[in-house]
Amino acid sequence: MPVRNPDSKLIESGASLVSQTERNFGVVLSDNFTSKGSEIIAQFCDELNAAGIPVRRVKPGRELGRVQHWNWAHAQGWAEWLKPLFVGDLLKPEYVARVRQRAEKPQAHVIRCEFETRTPTGSSVSSVPFRQESLSPSEFLDYFPGRGNWLGGPLNMAYRLTAFQVTGGYATQLPSCADYKLHATLAVRYGLEIIHKNLATVQLHERGTSQDFRRRIELWLIFRQMQNFCRVNKLPWPKQAAHKSIYGESGVNYWQSS
Repeated sequence: MPVRNPDSKLIESGASLVSQTERNFGVVLSDNFTSKGSEIIAQFCDELNAAGIPVRRVKPGRELGRVQHWNWAHAQGWAEWLKPLFVGDLLKPEYVARVRQRAEKPQAHVIRCEFETRTPTGSSVSSVPFRQESLSPSEFLDYFPGRGNWLGGPLNMAYRLTAFQVTGGYATQLPSCADYKLHATLAVRYGLEIIHKNLATVQLHERGTSQDFRRRIELWLIFRQMQNFCRVNKLPWPKQAAHKSIYGESGVNYWQSS
């Protein structure tokens, strides 16, 4: 959990961790030089420790940029699997248990679940354009990127530490789409394990559209990099996939509202 000047939503996220039916996990909380909200961080740590969930609080040697901090925080994890969680994100009580069960499959490197998006005006639940519970890299490319970004954000993804390290983590040079690139790259390298159940909630504030020029450029660069990777590894990159994804998204288009 990377944090900086958190508000009370951190306590909400902590409560969702305490509610887990499977408690065999720990939390790494990385504080990127908080100047206000230290008492909230202390309360969060106390409540999780009291519930028997170990919390390790870490701090980088200097203040980092947002995406740099994400990478640094991930690097502090010691477990075989990583689960990013941001302030305000909530996990349903069976999240850890369901993900742990799927992580026992030898081929599992990346796990995605369905999730709920809440805004001040309502909520919606994601869905994928298929019913398979596992996708190979080739099968993943049958649905991505031409069918829109149904992957989601860090909220509903978990992955092996080694997979995160091999892909190079979040791309700091693509700050608007760093999580998009990471998850798409993980899936095209390792495939996906899919849990067709809503196990998490992301709470979004009202904000302007993210579909600006910079983000479009970053997406285009990501698709070109993925296309090159697919060609080298003889994977079936879909024709016109980037055009369809950027200019005619369909299905769940998470990045448009994140």
